[in-house]
Amino acid sequence: MLKHVILPLTLACSSAAFADHRGSSFSHTQYAKVTHVQPIYERIAFNAPVEQCWQETVSRQRNSSVPVFGAILGGALGNELGHRKSNKRVGTVVGAVLGATVAADISRQRSSGHYETVNRCEVQQRQEWRDEVVGYDVSYRYQGEIYHTRLPYNPGKEIEIEVNVTPRG
Repeated sequence: MLKHVILPLTLACSSAAFADHRGSSFSHTQYAKVTHVQPIYERIAFNAPVEQCWQETVSRQRNSSVPVFGAILGGALGNELGHRKSNKRVGTVVGAVLGATVAADISRQRSSGHYETVNRCEVQQRQEWRDEVVGYDVSYRYQGEIYHTRLPYNPGKEIEIEVNVTPRG
């Protein structure tokens, strides 16, 4: 008895499914052979860093420690010339200032600056162009017919296609 109920129920369900497909479209996936692939190029501008270097002659002054020694010597001398404690302090300060000034003047007269050649570099941006692949024109064969499409990637030897079947009328 169970056999008599299941068989008609199965047939009824499958005929309902079949009837449902006849009224609408049906699609499935297949593979087609790729016959031709042509890359599509676009000219792209970009900034490239370029380092530019040159040589430059600059004047250098020698650092001299003579003014420091002049200040010490002048301070000691001013301290020795003072008779009282307050005079010794004033003499030390005045002697240090005068000693540093005189030593700096002598140092400037004796030491002449010299010139050096130094390397200087800077990075600048230069606009350059390159050709970049932006897509592919693809030709493929399906059931003896040639079709064309544009894709963002190279599909290789086969392309996956979706086949739609729709009843006429």
